[in-house]
This record gives sequence, structure tokens and C-alpha cells, in this order.
Amino acid sequence: MKIRRSALFLVLLSVLVLTAGVYTTINCPGYDFFYRGAVFNAMLPDGGDVYNNLTPIVESNNNLSWQGEGADKRVLVVAWTKYPSSYPIGQNIKTSWGDTWVTAYPEVKNYFTTHPTSGGDPRLEVAQLLGLPPDTNNSYFVELWVKPVDLFRPSADNEINDTVAQLYFPDNTDISYKIWFLNNTRSSYFVKRVPWTRLGYTYHWENPESKVGLSEFVIRKNSEVTVKSLSSTSDYLKQ
Repeated sequence: MKIRRSALFLVLLSVLVLTAGVYTTINCPGYDFFYRGAVFNAMLPDGGDVYNNLTPIVESNNNLSWQGEGADKRVLVVAWTKYPSSYPIGQNIKTSWGDTWVTAYPEVKNYFTTHPTSGGDPRLEVAQLLGLPPDTNNSYFVELWVKPVDLFRPSADNEINDTVAQLYFPDNTDISYKIWFLNNTRSSYFVKRVPWTRLGYTYHWENPESKVGLSEFVIRKNSEVTVKSLSSTSDYLKQ
């Protein structure tokens, strides 16, 4: 088993090395090495990568921000985007463009309160935390009210109401979700080249202590959400 796993890793590694783009930034030209290493490592998760303290989206979680009652109750989430015009503040919108990857409010703010940015443009440090390329064009944080039913955890075990995501699909997993998951696996590593953990958390690729970033969720395509706020990255982290 170990031999087969090693062989598969070498094959995937070779393909990615041959197809990978160059990830550099003006101020940090060496970060492409760390980022590519994260992509390689994320390809083959094992039991040791499972994290048992994911954020659960449940009404009893007082760390979250809620609005409304009953079937209309919504939770506040945060997306990092390069498309500010898609999010008119105060408006109800439909996510017709596709799936929207988010974190639970206020986890981004909490992280940077205890880990202040080093100064200058903070986008590199946000990209590191959220498992995105160092040369990402994302520049805005948008806060969105969304119904929990329109969220899923981007992992084989996609429930949002518990604190752990297992490596494998539960027996009752819908075939359409399995197809989404497998397609996104291929796209993440060989097209977009991002270190998708597939375990419900972002890959913090510049943290020597732990690669576990923030719990991540996906708003399903064509979900109705309300835009609470839109801020530049630097302004959002100062608020």
C-alpha cells in the first residue's frame, strides 16, 4: 500500500511540475515554492489530516452571527472576491454565476486580530490563510446573509452541522454531489492549482505550526443571499 501510494504521489507530482504555472509576487518572489508544496501535499490527504474542531453551522453556536427566525433564519458568512460589482450592498442577489466559497463570520476578523498583518498590502497574508495563490487578484471582502440549507462543506463528508469531515463519502451521499466533488478535485489540482484540503478547512500554506486555516463552506449556485457589507481587504481587516 505504501509503495502504491508513493508511486501515485510521484506520478501526480510529475504531472503538476510539468503543468504548474509560476506563483510569485513582486515583494515575495520565493513564495511559489511554498505554495506548490501545499498543492502537492493537499492531493493525498490521510487520516492524520482530519481536523476535529471545524466550525459547525448550528443555531446553538453562539460564535456565529444570525438573522431572522424559523425557516427564514440566516447565518452571516464572508467571501473574498475580485468581483465587487456582483455584490451591491443591501441588495438580495442570486448566486447565478456558480458556487461561492466562504468562511463563517467573524473568523477572518478573529484570525487577524490575534495575528496582525505585517504591514503594507495584506492580500498575501489573506491568500496564505485561505489557501489561494500568492498572486491572487482577490481584493474585497463581502459579508453575506445565507440560509444554512444553501451551504455545504466542501468535503466528501459535506454536512455543516458537525465538527469533523471524514475522508470518505458516507453511504447515503448523492451521486450528483460525488460528481461535483470529483470534478472539483481534478480542477483544483490540475487547472486552478489550489491546495484544496477536501477536509473542510482552508490550507494555510505559510504556517510552520499547522496547515489548518479556517473552516470553509460553499454557497450553492443560484442561492438567494443578502449583501450586508463590501470592503477592500485592508479596510475590512481594520474594522
